[in-house]
Order: sequence, then C-alpha cells, then structure tokens
Amino acid sequence: MDLLGGRMFTMLGPFFENSPALTELFINDCQFGNDGWRLLALAIGSSKNKSLQKVTLLECNVSDEGLVDIITSLSMHSNIERLDLDDNRFSTNGCTALSTLLRCSATQLKYLNLSNNEINDEGIGALALGLKNCSHLETLKLENNTSVTTKGWQKLASILDAPNSNLIGVGLMINNINDDALAAFANALVNNNTLTTLSIIDMPTANTESAFSKLLCDTSGINLTFLSNHTLTSLGLLKYTHPLQQLLDLNVGDDKKEVAMIKILKHHHDFDLTPFFEWEFKVLPLIIDWFERASLVTMPVGFEPNIEPRKLSSIYQFVRGMPLDYVEVRLKKELEDIKAEELRKEQELAKLAERKRSIIDRLGRR
Repeated sequence: MDLLGGRMFTMLGPFFENSPALTELFINDCQFGNDGWRLLALAIGSSKNKSLQKVTLLECNVSDEGLVDIITSLSMHSNIERLDLDDNRFSTNGCTALSTLLRCSATQLKYLNLSNNEINDEGIGALALGLKNCSHLETLKLENNTSVTTKGWQKLASILDAPNSNLIGVGLMINNINDDALAAFANALVNNNTLTTLSIIDMPTANTESAFSKLLCDTSGINLTFLSNHTLTSLGLLKYTHPLQQLLDLNVGDDKKEVAMIKILKHHHDFDLTPFFEWEFKVLPLIIDWFERASLVTMPVGFEPNIEPRKLSSIYQFVRGMPLDYVEVRLKKELEDIKAEELRKEQELAKLAERKRSIIDRLGRR
C-alpha cells in the first residue's frame, strides 16, 4: 500500500508527537515516494519522547533522498538501537547519512542491516568513515550488494583492524568477494578480539583457506600460535569436517587462554625452550605450571595431548640443553660487557688526556 502517498503520517502526527510507548516502527512493502518519506521523517522528528528503539523499513523502495530525511529525524532519538533497511534502493548519499548517524554521539546504534540495496564502493567508503570511530555498533549486514568491488571491501575490512571496532557480527554473503578481498579481511582480523561471525563464504578457495588458517592458528612458532585469533567462530556455511571449521569450533571456548593452549598442544609437539635459557632455572616452575594448567583443560573429542610425557620431555630438554647453550650465551654477554667497559674507560682516558693538555698549555703560556 502507499498509505495515501505517506499523508497517513500527517494524520498520525498527534500520535507520534505524544506517544511515550512508541518503541518500534515497522513498515513493510509500502511504496509512497520521497514526499511520503519526508512526511514520515517529520512525524518521527516531532516526537516529544524520543522513545524509538527499533526501526524497520523492509522492501519499501527507499531512495537516497528519502533515507537522508529519515536518518536526520532518527538522529534525535538517543534510544535507537536497531535499524533494518533491507531490500531498498539507496546508495552513496544514503550511506553518507548513515555514516553521520554512526558518528552521532546522541545515538547508540547496535544493529544495522543494509542488505539487498544498491551500495557501491563510494557508499562503502562513506560508511567506513562512520565506522572508523564507532564503538557501539555490534552487527552490520551488507549481503547482496553486488556493485561493491574489491576496493570497497578492502576499505570495509580495514575497519575491523580499528581499535574502536566492537563489531561482533558482519554479514557479507552473496557478494562479489574475491581472494584479494578475503585476504584483506583475514589480515584485518589479526589483532581483532571482538568479531565472532564473518558470514562471507560458502566454501573457501585454497588461497582463502591458507589465509584464514594462518589467522586462526599460525603454526610457525609457539608464540605466534598463542597470538593467533581465538575469537572468530564462523565464516559462513563450511562443512563440519572442513579444517577451517575445526579451528573455528575451537574458538567457541570462553576461556581464550585455554583455546590457545589447545592449539599449541595440537600443533607443537616439541617446545623450543632455548629463548628461555637466560632465565636459568627460574623458568622451570613456569613450564611445569603451564602443563599442569593444560592438564585441566577439556580437550576436543579424539585429541589426546599426552601432557605428562611432554612435560617431562620439555623439562629434560631444558635441563640438558641449558648448560652448554646457556654458558655460550652467558660468555658472549660477559664479553660484550667487557668491551663496553673498555670503551667507557677509553673515553674517560681521552677526556683526562684532553684536560692534561689544556692545563699544560695554560702553564706554558705563563
């Protein structure tokens, strides 16, 4: 229906203006043009109570012009938390208005659905400006916006690396997202510890699988495994047996230190303890404590970490290797200290010699 071309909202003006109980506005499949959206915006803006929390404009053919008016009125509602704009036709100007709303300190929008619209790279760029310093948005859905290219997705990916990002879920299914864009998302998530769901792929290519596998569990070193992403739990519709899905399932655990322990035990059988030799035997209690804490962790079905034998093996390797390697390291350090001391003394002698020459010159002139 067209709600009398939107004039229905003029008739409902007193209701919008005075109703303290109006918390949700849901409009589905109503086509009444830009003038109608402007009348709705005026009605929303006239509210004395500013009580709106959820707004849904679904399949309403909202254009850029209409959305700008709506967003302007919503910016006055400090309680707005959910905005669902699925299946409309806005693009760059609408995204620019949304970017302003995201940056507005008066609102605390947590859920934003922009799926099935006409958003392009310029629109994504405008959104990215708003998201960059937005700490309240938790869910962003951009599914089926096929005009966005790799350039646009790379701009969006950079937001996930921003320190202010608190996004928990991002939906990007049914889009033109290639391996370069996926790699940008994987790289951006290296230091992200909030995003749990990135609905982006059905089945990954070999390049994508490698990038996300390294993100979730970098096996090139124990410390790198510890610093891997332990937060992301979903990438879309992977098969249960897929290696990436198995890593994602590990991340479901609430205690991320335990998740890191499991990954370390699964992918590092022998621990290189050489970097700890300079701590001498002070490190042994830490090694023992780590293994004892690991023994209390619930392991995945089918995985037996053999913690006790590995603990004894690590201790043995440390004790056996430390005397030889540690002595060499310690002697080199002592040699460097001696050279540094010699250099310091040479500099002091040079200063004394300079003072001596200065005194002799002054006495000679007399």
